[in-house]
Amino acid sequence: MSYRSPLTILGLLGALVLASSCAYLDHARHWIGDFEPSVSLSRVGGEGGHLSMDIKTSVCTSDPFVHTSLWMTDLTYEQIESGSMSDGQILHVEMLFPPQAGETPIDPYATNLSIRFVVLSGGELGVYEGGGFGYPIGGHETGDMSLRIEPSGMVLAESTEGFVDLLSPGILSAVFTGTCNDLAGHRLADGVDQLVTNAIGRTMYVRAE
Repeated sequence: MSYRSPLTILGLLGALVLASSCAYLDHARHWIGDFEPSVSLSRVGGEGGHLSMDIKTSVCTSDPFVHTSLWMTDLTYEQIESGSMSDGQILHVEMLFPPQAGETPIDPYATNLSIRFVVLSGGELGVYEGGGFGYPIGGHETGDMSLRIEPSGMVLAESTEGFVDLLSPGILSAVFTGTCNDLAGHRLADGVDQLVTNAIGRTMYVRAE
């Protein structure tokens, strides 16, 4: 068996990446560490607002209605459950299905994600919604997951009366990297459901048991 230096292997990997689809490019980025968790939402055209998240909590979980749910927030579980904070951000991404090369479009303009972005500002709450595309690495079956969310259109769908919308229509970009834990994910889902329900005044995003 011949020996190949790390530089040779890296060169071969680079050649394969150049010859493959974006799915394999994302795999290569994962292995070289280009999946730093991040979330940002900006208004189209650059006028208005911009939000970026200081991520404190991220978890993925199995979901009875879709393939996988992902959660990222700058809040703790306790803050969400108590509802005592006046400012914060929560990103909920439902991966409807993992794309399959040769069977489903591997295209940043395709859609396999349903996205909700909850913004708390000055005690008011707004929910932005949209759809997007992402190619996952790993999943709830393997215990951890990475997902790059291609730039996705978002619009304000629900809000409290005093919420000031500076982000709609907007573009959201995000990278998720985290562990998958059904207990933690379902706890977070239930807390967010109740938080949004209390703010809007009717049942919102309640997860069926």
